[in-house]
Amino acid sequence: MRFSEFPFLRYLVFFIIGILIYPYTSLISVRTIIFAILSCYILYLICIILNIKRRSFGFKSLLPWTAYVILILCGYFFSYQRDIRNQPFHLINTASEIKSYLGVVMSLDEPKTNSIANRVSVKKVYDGEMMLETEGEVLVYHKSEKQLWPGDLIWISGSPQLIQKPKNPKEFDYSLFMLRQQISHQHFIGDNFERIGRVSERPIEDFFISIRSRVMNSMDKFFSDQNSNQIAKALLLGQKKNLEKEVSEAYVTAGAMHILAVSGLHVGIIYGFFFLFVKPFRLPVTKRVIYLSAIILLIWCYALLTGMSPSVMRAATMFSLMALAQMKSRSPSIFNAIALSAMILLVYDPFLIYAVGFQLSYLALLGIIIIQPLLVRIWIPKNKFFEYAWQITTVGLAAQLATFPISAYYFHVFPSYFILSNLIAIPGAFLIMSFGVPFMVFAEVPFLGQWLSWVTDKLIFSVNAVIFWIQDLPYSRISEISLSSFSIFIYWVMLILMIVLWVNPGKKPAIAFLLFLIFFGVIRILNSIEDKNRQELLFYSIDKGLAVDFISGNNLFYLDDASSADISYKVQPNRTALGAKALYPLKVLQKENQVKIPMPDPGLDIDLLGRSISFSSLDKTGSIYEWNTIKWEQIIPKDTLSIDGNALKVRFK
Repeated sequence: MRFSEFPFLRYLVFFIIGILIYPYTSLISVRTIIFAILSCYILYLICIILNIKRRSFGFKSLLPWTAYVILILCGYFFSYQRDIRNQPFHLINTASEIKSYLGVVMSLDEPKTNSIANRVSVKKVYDGEMMLETEGEVLVYHKSEKQLWPGDLIWISGSPQLIQKPKNPKEFDYSLFMLRQQISHQHFIGDNFERIGRVSERPIEDFFISIRSRVMNSMDKFFSDQNSNQIAKALLLGQKKNLEKEVSEAYVTAGAMHILAVSGLHVGIIYGFFFLFVKPFRLPVTKRVIYLSAIILLIWCYALLTGMSPSVMRAATMFSLMALAQMKSRSPSIFNAIALSAMILLVYDPFLIYAVGFQLSYLALLGIIIIQPLLVRIWIPKNKFFEYAWQITTVGLAAQLATFPISAYYFHVFPSYFILSNLIAIPGAFLIMSFGVPFMVFAEVPFLGQWLSWVTDKLIFSVNAVIFWIQDLPYSRISEISLSSFSIFIYWVMLILMIVLWVNPGKKPAIAFLLFLIFFGVIRILNSIEDKNRQELLFYSIDKGLAVDFISGNNLFYLDDASSADISYKVQPNRTALGAKALYPLKVLQKENQVKIPMPDPGLDIDLLGRSISFSSLDKTGSIYEWNTIKWEQIIPKDTLSIDGNALKVRFK
């Protein structure tokens, strides 16, 4: 098997390079990029014409590399076009002060702790004097008792605010996350809005949203167990936002969260269901095209019904490509189908490359395709039951090996019993889909809808019982894992070298693997030496209260005088990344109007003066840094420092 056999895989690699370099070179104008693309294309055509005239194949290096440069530039160009910051009439570039604005509701109500969230597409803004044409979306939070529906035209008083960037290191950058979804503003509107009509801007999407709402109402009506109701909405419709924390935590701990993300497993079940009764390759060409076209249509209807998440779009696109190939009785290369599906989605939205669902979906699929066949050959059971169990086990192992660094990077946990949970979750998901999908179709049919809901409810209840049992097992999950981008790179290089060594055992792969292990070991030793000598003091940016870390070598002394939500969201990610071996709490001493935090190192006691801090001994203070939403920036040392802004770090001599 050679890399050259999969052309779309090559194209995808260079297209992704263009997307990834865009954030670091976004100052380049789009005209420059278009000129560069046209220049490379003209050069490519000249080389082709010269080869035709000479009747020879020349420019063997220039031709492919010119094509690769074009792909890189195209990746950059599509990213530039998709970026809302480059759209002159977008809300993010509006200089006028907004008094009120006209918008169209784009999503169903999403209940939050103290409000209800909706996405609103802005059409016009009023600056106090005139109406201005504007575009963009705002995430609004309201407290209206009446439900907002997609298509509602509403007039909102007040001005939307830019979503704040993180004020602490390692804090989740919600502003960047939403920006990649073309949303830059949010607005807490309460009851300060008025419905003034209805419009139909997205009739197809609105139609499927209304169907989804009806199905969810049927689930509320027929599913007696609340946990089963939530799992049904997540597994069958991809609606995970209303999952209670304890249910979500149970599935994460058991390593079964993937069955709640509508993806290739779900679409594959629907796709394979139609092949149980009719084999397309046995049909005449005309009937085969009609049959496979109907399957493609049903797959995309299901994708629209579930909200078009990155994972379901990947699966729907890939199965559609496979069905198109089967119309001509071809067996397409799975690698080309995967690469082409990814490229189609990235042309549509280049920022999907940063979506966790997109990354996990493709990595899991590649792991199953590449690693699972190697694992399954280790043992070939003669018993059919053991063979089936071994197949599921190797699928779970392969997917986990491929996705571990990404899941650890984003979620900081590793499920210890993922093999056990997959033996239950995957067959359970198949059975739930087998009865749940017909329930969604026949929910309003008397008796049949009730019977299907009863069976689906009991199946989900049984799977839930096993998942919660696995969660309660000792050491069910390893928490507070922290991986850097460099560590992820190291992991994947080692995994690739191990696969190469397994498939083609030889001297060169073994030496490469050994050298890389030595390189990794040296990096670890250098990092350990650096960690041993560090001595830093961190003040986190907290709305109410105080959070302080003092790092001395591998010891972490901490003070948590804030809400558990703030500590979990704003402090714990960086605390986990520090990788301290031992943790010790700090105490606050208060006497009359004086508040002190005694530190382990004499002379470093902290005096709190309102929302400012000073050190008992400044001579030991080295450098002071402030977090600027991206990195630490050194600032001029002062006698007192305010802790009302971004996070602060003091590095001692």
